Amino acid sequence: MAKNWLVSIFAAIAMLASAGVLAQTVPSTYVGLDIGNADFGPVDDTAFKLYGGYQFHPNAAAEVGFAKLLDKGGVEVTALEVDFVGMFPVAPQLFVLGKLGFARLDASPGEDENDFTFGFGLQYDVNYNVGARLQWQRYTTDPDVDLLTIGLMFRF
Repeated sequence: MAKNWLVSIFAAIAMLASAGVLAQTVPSTYVGLDIGNADFGPVDDTAFKLYGGYQFHPNAAAEVGFAKLLDKGGVEVTALEVDFVGMFPVAPQLFVLGKLGFARLDASPGEDENDFTFGFGLQYDVNYNVGARLQWQRYTTDPDVDLLTIGLMFRF
Protein backbone atom coordinates (compact mmCIF):
# COMPACT_ATOMS: atom_id res chain seq x y z
CA MET A 1 0.00 0.00 0.00
CA ALA A 2 2.78 2.44 0.93
CA LYS A 3 4.60 1.52 -2.26
CA ASN A 4 1.57 2.49 -4.39
CA TRP A 5 1.34 5.79 -2.50
CA LEU A 6 4.99 6.60 -3.26
CA VAL A 7 4.56 5.73 -6.93
CA SER A 8 1.50 7.99 -7.14
CA ILE A 9 3.28 10.89 -5.45
CA PHE A 10 6.36 10.60 -7.71
CA ALA A 11 4.14 10.33 -10.80
CA ALA A 12 2.26 13.49 -9.80
CA ILE A 13 5.53 15.38 -9.20
CA ALA A 14 6.89 14.23 -12.56
CA MET A 15 3.74 15.39 -14.37
CA LEU A 16 3.86 18.80 -12.69
CA ALA A 17 7.56 19.24 -13.49
CA SER A 18 7.14 18.22 -17.12
CA ALA A 19 4.12 20.52 -17.56
CA GLY A 20 6.21 23.43 -16.27
CA VAL A 21 8.97 22.64 -18.73
CA LEU A 22 6.55 22.40 -21.64
CA ALA A 23 4.87 25.68 -20.64
CA GLN A 24 8.14 27.59 -21.03
CA THR A 25 8.55 29.01 -24.50
CA VAL A 26 12.00 28.27 -25.80
CA PRO A 27 12.84 29.36 -29.33
CA SER A 28 13.99 26.04 -30.65
CA THR A 29 16.26 26.76 -33.63
CA TYR A 30 19.31 29.02 -33.75
CA VAL A 31 22.40 29.88 -35.79
CA GLY A 32 25.60 31.56 -34.71
CA LEU A 33 28.94 32.91 -35.85
CA ASP A 34 32.05 33.00 -33.65
CA ILE A 35 35.49 34.44 -34.27
CA GLY A 36 38.55 34.03 -32.15
CA ASN A 37 41.89 32.45 -31.48
CA ALA A 38 43.08 28.95 -32.40
CA ASP A 39 46.07 27.42 -30.62
CA PHE A 40 47.56 24.43 -32.43
CA GLY A 41 51.19 25.29 -32.87
CA PRO A 42 53.92 27.58 -31.65
CA VAL A 43 51.93 30.66 -32.73
CA ASP A 44 48.27 31.45 -31.95
CA ASP A 45 46.16 31.81 -35.05
CA THR A 46 42.77 33.10 -36.23
CA ALA A 47 39.65 30.96 -36.32
CA PHE A 48 35.98 31.32 -37.11
CA LYS A 49 33.07 29.03 -36.53
CA LEU A 50 29.57 28.82 -37.99
CA TYR A 51 27.03 26.68 -36.16
CA GLY A 52 23.37 25.85 -35.96
CA GLY A 53 21.42 24.16 -33.25
CA TYR A 54 18.12 22.94 -31.92
CA GLN A 55 17.26 23.66 -28.29
CA PHE A 56 14.96 20.79 -27.33
CA HIS A 57 14.84 21.67 -23.61
CA PRO A 58 15.42 24.92 -21.68
CA ASN A 59 18.76 23.46 -20.50
CA ALA A 60 19.86 21.34 -23.47
CA ALA A 61 20.53 21.65 -27.19
CA ALA A 62 22.14 19.78 -30.07
CA GLU A 63 24.51 21.65 -32.39
CA VAL A 64 26.23 21.10 -35.71
CA GLY A 65 29.18 23.35 -36.50
CA PHE A 66 31.87 24.11 -39.05
CA ALA A 67 35.13 25.71 -37.93
CA LYS A 68 38.04 27.00 -40.00
CA LEU A 69 41.33 27.34 -38.17
CA LEU A 70 43.92 29.35 -40.09
CA ASP A 71 47.58 28.72 -39.29
CA LYS A 72 50.22 31.29 -40.14
CA GLY A 73 52.62 28.39 -40.80
CA GLY A 74 50.72 27.35 -43.91
CA VAL A 75 48.48 24.65 -42.40
CA GLU A 76 44.71 25.02 -42.65
CA VAL A 77 42.45 22.93 -40.45
CA THR A 78 38.70 22.63 -40.90
CA ALA A 79 36.42 20.91 -38.42
CA LEU A 80 32.92 19.55 -38.79
CA GLU A 81 31.38 18.75 -35.42
CA VAL A 82 28.24 17.50 -33.71
CA ASP A 83 27.82 18.57 -30.06
CA PHE A 84 25.49 18.23 -27.11
CA VAL A 85 25.24 21.57 -25.28
CA GLY A 86 24.11 21.84 -21.68
CA MET A 87 22.97 25.25 -20.41
CA PHE A 88 22.82 26.13 -16.72
CA PRO A 89 21.17 29.47 -15.84
CA VAL A 90 23.06 31.56 -13.26
CA ALA A 91 21.02 34.76 -13.75
CA PRO A 92 17.87 35.60 -15.74
CA GLN A 93 19.81 36.19 -18.98
CA LEU A 94 23.18 34.54 -18.21
CA PHE A 95 23.99 30.86 -18.78
CA VAL A 96 27.03 28.68 -18.22
CA LEU A 97 27.53 26.36 -21.20
CA GLY A 98 29.09 22.92 -21.37
CA LYS A 99 29.82 21.11 -24.65
CA LEU A 100 30.62 17.51 -25.51
CA GLY A 101 30.74 16.03 -28.99
CA PHE A 102 32.56 14.51 -31.93
CA ALA A 103 34.56 16.32 -34.61
CA ARG A 104 36.07 15.48 -37.98
CA LEU A 105 39.23 17.54 -38.50
CA ASP A 106 40.75 17.89 -41.96
CA ALA A 107 44.28 19.29 -42.10
CA SER A 108 45.81 20.60 -45.32
CA PRO A 109 48.54 19.44 -45.64
CA GLY A 110 48.23 16.58 -43.19
CA GLU A 111 45.98 13.81 -42.02
CA ASP A 112 42.27 13.74 -41.29
CA GLU A 113 41.15 12.76 -37.79
CA ASN A 114 37.94 11.90 -35.95
CA ASP A 115 38.13 12.93 -32.31
CA PHE A 116 36.22 14.14 -29.28
CA THR A 117 35.61 17.79 -28.60
CA PHE A 118 34.57 19.46 -25.37
CA GLY A 119 34.34 22.95 -23.99
CA PHE A 120 32.62 25.47 -21.76
CA GLY A 121 31.59 29.08 -21.89
CA LEU A 122 29.09 31.80 -21.08
CA GLN A 123 26.01 32.92 -22.96
CA TYR A 124 24.28 36.23 -22.36
CA ASP A 125 20.84 36.67 -23.93
CA VAL A 126 20.68 40.29 -25.11
CA ASN A 127 16.99 39.83 -25.88
CA TYR A 128 14.60 37.00 -26.76
CA ASN A 129 16.18 36.35 -30.19
CA VAL A 130 19.83 37.42 -29.83
CA GLY A 131 22.53 36.04 -27.58
CA ALA A 132 26.28 36.59 -27.18
CA ARG A 133 28.70 33.76 -26.40
CA LEU A 134 32.22 33.50 -25.03
CA GLN A 135 33.55 29.94 -25.38
CA TRP A 136 36.63 27.80 -24.94
CA GLN A 137 36.72 24.51 -26.83
CA ARG A 138 39.27 21.73 -27.24
CA TYR A 139 39.62 19.22 -30.05
CA THR A 140 41.46 16.16 -28.70
CA THR A 141 43.75 15.62 -31.66
CA ASP A 142 47.51 15.05 -31.56
CA PRO A 143 48.47 17.80 -30.73
CA ASP A 144 45.38 19.23 -29.03
CA VAL A 145 43.71 22.20 -30.69
CA ASP A 146 42.24 24.90 -28.43
CA LEU A 147 39.71 27.46 -29.59
CA LEU A 148 38.79 30.65 -27.72
CA THR A 149 35.94 32.48 -29.43
CA ILE A 150 33.39 35.24 -29.00
CA GLY A 151 30.29 35.54 -31.13
CA LEU A 152 26.60 36.12 -31.67
CA MET A 153 23.72 33.68 -32.01
CA PHE A 154 20.28 34.32 -33.47
CA ARG A 155 17.14 32.37 -32.55
CA PHE A 156 14.14 31.95 -34.82
